[in-house]
Amino acid sequence: MNRRDFLKASAFGAVGLALPALSSCSNKVKSDAPVVIIGAGIAGLAAARALQSVGFTNITVLEGRNRIGGRIWTDRSLGFPLDLGASWIHGPKGGNPITVLADNANANTFMTDDEKLVVHNTNGQKIDDGTMDNYYKDYNKMLKKIEDTGQAGQSFQQAVQAYNGSYLTDNIMKYQLSAYAEFDAGGPIEEMDAKYWQTDEKFPGKDVLFPNGYDAVVNFLAEGLNIRINTTVTQINYAGNDVVVSTNQGNFTAKYLVCTLPLGVLKAGNVTFTPTLPTDKAGAITRLKMGYVNKVGLEFPSVFWDNEQQYIGYCSEIKGQYNYFINCRKFIEKNVLMTFGFGNYGLTMENDSENKIGSDIMDILRKMYGNSIPNYARIKVSKWSQDQFARGAYSFANVGASDADFDAFVAPVNDKIFFAGEHTIGKYRGTVHGAYISGLRQAERIVDLEDK
Repeated sequence: MNRRDFLKASAFGAVGLALPALSSCSNKVKSDAPVVIIGAGIAGLAAARALQSVGFTNITVLEGRNRIGGRIWTDRSLGFPLDLGASWIHGPKGGNPITVLADNANANTFMTDDEKLVVHNTNGQKIDDGTMDNYYKDYNKMLKKIEDTGQAGQSFQQAVQAYNGSYLTDNIMKYQLSAYAEFDAGGPIEEMDAKYWQTDEKFPGKDVLFPNGYDAVVNFLAEGLNIRINTTVTQINYAGNDVVVSTNQGNFTAKYLVCTLPLGVLKAGNVTFTPTLPTDKAGAITRLKMGYVNKVGLEFPSVFWDNEQQYIGYCSEIKGQYNYFINCRKFIEKNVLMTFGFGNYGLTMENDSENKIGSDIMDILRKMYGNSIPNYARIKVSKWSQDQFARGAYSFANVGASDADFDAFVAPVNDKIFFAGEHTIGKYRGTVHGAYISGLRQAERIVDLEDK
C-alpha cells in the first residue's frame, strides 16, 4: 500500500516550478561568502550542491555521523543493501525531483505493484478480497468524513471514536488505521491531529524502490562537496554579524547557515541557539512531533511466504506490531522480508532486544505460514528514536499543531539562518522529495541575498 495513497493529489506548485532555475542558472554568482550547512542528509546535500552549481566556492557541510545520508541509510552489514530509513520515491511522476535525481545518479529502481497485497487475520488465515475491499471502502468513507468534520486539537483516534468506536477494536480496521494512517503520518493515531494529519500533498505514480540502495542518490549529490563527518554541532550563535557554529571539531564561521537538523534533534535541545529562536519557530518545534516508524529486515534460508505478493498484511491484536511486510525477494536476490513497527508500538519495540523482536515476528509468521517455516538467519533493526542525530523517523502534525507550524521554518532568521528538512515543508512533509525541495528552496534564498 502506497504510504501516500490517501492524500490529495496535486500538481507541482509554484514554489516547485521555480526551483529548476537554480540548478540551471547561467549567471554565476561567484561568491566566496562562507556558507555552513549542518547535516549531510538529502536537504543539506541539495542546498550545498545547488549553491556550488551557481558559483559559491566556500561551502562546508558538517555531519555528526560517520556517514552521509541522514535518514537515508542503506545498511550493507548483512552483505546486501537494506534501506533502514527512506525506501521509496513516493509518487515518481508529475515532476518529482527525486526521479530526475535518481536517473542522473544511474540508480537502479523498481516500481512496486501495490495491488499485490494479501492480508491475514489475527489467526493467520487469509482474508478474502471481497472482505478487504469492503473494509477498505469503509475506511475511505471514514477518512472523508474526518477530513470534512475533524477539528483542530482533536486526535485522529478521537475522531475515529466519534465516527464509529468499533473501528478501534476491530482487528481488520486496526490494521488499516496502523499500516495505512500511522505509516502515512508517522505518528500514532492517539497523537495525530484530526484536522491536520493528512493535509500534505503527493506526486502521482506508483512508488519506486531502490534494489541497490537509496544511498546511490546521496552519494551522487555529495560528489565534490566539502563534507566534515564526525562533526557534532553543539551551539549556533548568530548574535553578531556572522554565525558561529560550535562543534566537537572547533568553531566554524558563516555568513549564511543552512540548518537541516531533524525536528527531533531540535526538540531534544542538545544544540542551543544564541539568541533563542523567534517565537514562531520555537513554537513549531514544541508543537510538532517526530513519528515512531521503525523497520526490521530479516533474511531467511528459503522463501516460505506468498512470493507472488509484494506486500503482506497481518491484523495484529497489538496495533502497530509487525502488521505489514514487504516481500524484498521481488526486487533483490535474497530471501528477505521487511516489516515495521508503527505508532506507539514503533516506539515500544525500541526497548526490545533483536532476539525479542525476531521472536515476536516469527510468532506472527508462524501463524500465517505454519510452525514448520525456517527461523530467520540474520536480522537488522532500526531504532530511530534512539539515534542521537535523528530522534525519530519523520515529523507529523501532533494534536494542537497545524500546517502553519511546518511553514514557520520557511522564512530565514535575520537573513542568516535558513532551515531545511522534511519538517520545514508542510506540502511534502515526511518525504525525501520534500526534504530535497526544502534544501533547494533555501539555497535559492541565499542566492537572491548574495546577488543583490
